[in-house]
Formats: sequence, structure tokens, C-alpha cells
Amino acid sequence: MTPADELRTAATKIRTTCDAASPGPWTIAKVPPFTMPLLMSRYEETPDDEDVLIVGNIDVEPEDQAVVQMLHPGVGAALADWLDTAAEYADKWPPDHQANSPFRQGALAVARAVLGSSDG
Repeated sequence: MTPADELRTAATKIRTTCDAASPGPWTIAKVPPFTMPLLMSRYEETPDDEDVLIVGNIDVEPEDQAVVQMLHPGVGAALADWLDTAAEYADKWPPDHQANSPFRQGALAVARAVLGSSDG
């Protein structure tokens, strides 16, 4: 797989995942124990059109809540757009032309993390 292919594949995976999710931005609410099965979660739209991730019967650390709230599908869409732009640039030059480019290295690192692949 070429670097451009990796970038486009990751962008597609992000978009597909984000399109299936509630659009966000999200907040997190914890419900009282035993009101929902363990580890069950769902999204609920509130009167002010804010999506709330309802987490049932588990402890969610504040740091984890902050990550979930920050990385909603709107962020995923922007990330996918960035990876697509990086793929366009990767198509224009030979694979070794920008091997030391921080832009290319960063984009590939993100794509590979999304795809669960090694640098290759």
C-alpha cells in the first residue's frame, strides 16, 4: 500500500465511523448504578440539541470524559479532510521525496494509528 493509499484508507475509516455516530459535540452523563446494564452506552439528544453520551454503571475518569468530548465526529471529519489533503500531496511526489517532511510523517503516523498498522 502506498503512503497515499494509507492516508485515504484511514480517512475513509474515520468518515465511516463518524457518520455512524451521533454528530456531537458531546457531553457525558453518568446514570445511577443498575439503571442500565454494565458497559451499555447510548446517545440521547437533549432539548438544547446537545448529544449526551449516557454511560451506565461504570466509572469514567474525568480525563477520559474530556477526550471523548473533544474527539466527536466533527473533529473526525476535519481529521479525515487533513488526511485526504496529505494523500493528494503524497500522490504528487515519489515516495522518498518527502521522507523527512513533518507534514507527511505526522499524517502517516495518524493514518497508521487509525488503521492499526506499522510504519511500512
